[in-house]
Amino acid sequence: MKTLLALLFTIAFAGSSFAFELPDNYAANITGLEFFPSGAKFFFTVKPDEDNTFETVLPGAFKADSIRLINPEAVRGNIKVESLSRTRWIPEGLQELNNQVEVQAKIVDELNARKISLEQTLELLNKSVPDKSKPEELLRFIREAQEIRLSTENELADIKIQINREKEKLTMLRNELTSRRPRGETSYLVISGKADKPVTFEAFTTSAAWKPGYIMNLDSKTGNIDVKMYIRASQKTGLEYDGTITLHTKTPDESITTPELKALTVGIKPKEQAVGSLPNVRYSRNNNMYRSARKEAAMYADRAVPVPTEEADEDTMMMEEAPEAPEIATMTETLSDRSITIKGLITGDGKESEFEVIRKEALILKSSPDIVLIPEQRNNAWIIANMADDNEHLIPGDCELRVDNHASGKIYLREYGEGQRRIPFGYIEQITIKKESLIGKTGVSWFSGVQTSGYKLEITNGTSESRLITVRDRLPIPTDEKIKLEVKRIEPVQKEKDNENRYTWKVEVPSGETVNIIVDYVLSYPSGEELSYGTK
Repeated sequence: MKTLLALLFTIAFAGSSFAFELPDNYAANITGLEFFPSGAKFFFTVKPDEDNTFETVLPGAFKADSIRLINPEAVRGNIKVESLSRTRWIPEGLQELNNQVEVQAKIVDELNARKISLEQTLELLNKSVPDKSKPEELLRFIREAQEIRLSTENELADIKIQINREKEKLTMLRNELTSRRPRGETSYLVISGKADKPVTFEAFTTSAAWKPGYIMNLDSKTGNIDVKMYIRASQKTGLEYDGTITLHTKTPDESITTPELKALTVGIKPKEQAVGSLPNVRYSRNNNMYRSARKEAAMYADRAVPVPTEEADEDTMMMEEAPEAPEIATMTETLSDRSITIKGLITGDGKESEFEVIRKEALILKSSPDIVLIPEQRNNAWIIANMADDNEHLIPGDCELRVDNHASGKIYLREYGEGQRRIPFGYIEQITIKKESLIGKTGVSWFSGVQTSGYKLEITNGTSESRLITVRDRLPIPTDEKIKLEVKRIEPVQKEKDNENRYTWKVEVPSGETVNIIVDYVLSYPSGEELSYGTK
């Protein structure tokens, strides 16, 4: 009977893709690694055996349809790529964490078993009935039962608290293990064929992401900005790689078409057609491998590299302790891509690897610092770097800001020069502005209403040096021709004024002193009307 069952079991799985002979080690012959904004491409080299056959095994994180030969001339015929199922795989880098999960799970199980035992003890006490014919034994039974019950209930209460605590630990460990598990952990790929010489091929995975990061230190006197660039990269294939890594800013398109703009026509809609729409606009699509990569890796990158939202202390600056790359980084720019080549170790368990991008020459950006006060937005000043036109463009990324070596805040640098023309480096608490309304009045004549208004700006410099400060404010723009604006007085006269009544002053404020700006104006409008203010 046992033999028959074993035979049936074998037959049932003979045609399936499940492999009982699981690989002990996955391919370790990685010869190159390229990161993209969404995903990564690994390069492998396999040597054929004496009979000119070769076979290598990759984890399931790689897409079977992404396997491409780099040197097809080395191969006889076609290569075979087979996807097989396997039991869940724990990479070597996660074995210790997996062991911790198992130990913690055993602790919880043992506590639960003890809890059940104590509950059963209480249940037995509830069901136990003493011999009522012997009063002396009844009294002794009651006393002993009370002692046992009290002790059991106390221990049970302690164990419940302990179980909750140990369950929390177990949940945290399991969540960490789950977040770092390799993608496709229940499958693997077998690549095989015949070749006359070593075969090199590439394989793509969506389980990888990278982001640049910067630390910028602004010298408030010279305007020079010292820039340090860092790279954060992680991948969850389960394979570890130590070597040259190229990081690209663009994921290559698998299919590209020539752009064409078709003529747009318009006609009378048939009366029976109640609802219609413009013709659908059809966009060229990327290859499925890269399109799904963008979606999956974007979610993975957000989790791997959280963007901080609060201002940082000097002790908690992003990537401040990142290890230096062993060699000078190579940076290349083409019309369609910018890339950085570094060397270092990337683990395959989802852990972030950090590298400082070491350049031949220090990266110094030129700027002219500007201290700006806008009372409508806040009562203290910004320090803003107005960037020079010939500065090197930076790859978009998170940036830690410093002014004169002191932490000031965090921003995200946008694509190329956009958003890099003016970089806010933080706030100056010692330079403040206060806006006070002048005594205004509203009157009515026979023909019109008159509103006399105005304000005073008090600029105070609490720093140890005299400062040239830019002040920006506004007067209302009449949106109705019935409303007339008449400016009575502006002291001192503004440096600039645009066509939307936004004024800019350049004010020199000595250390520890206050300088005032006075603005006085009149609005006239038809009698019986009310003014309504808004923004545009």
